[in-house]
Amino acid sequence: MRINAILPEDTIRKIDSIAKEEKKSRSRILKEAAEKIIEEYETLKAEQHRRERLKRAIKIQDKLRKKSGKWSGVSEVRNWRENKK
Repeated sequence: MRINAILPEDTIRKIDSIAKEEKKSRSRILKEAAEKIIEEYETLKAEQHRRERLKRAIKIQDKLRKKSGKWSGVSEVRNWRENKK
């Protein structure tokens, strides 16, 4: 698929300079740049999603901790072990 884009002359000169140095076409340089932007964007979105899930999990843990009061899972396991003998 083809697209048309309007870029400042200075930007085009820089792209052409990179293309010449890398021995690639202008189109190839722009395609690689677009792919890199997309990859970075997807990585950023995935990280944001992971952080949101982590925040929700922490919120749930805090609610459970508040509900359980002074109950201690460690103490319960210790009691169970001692009474098992």
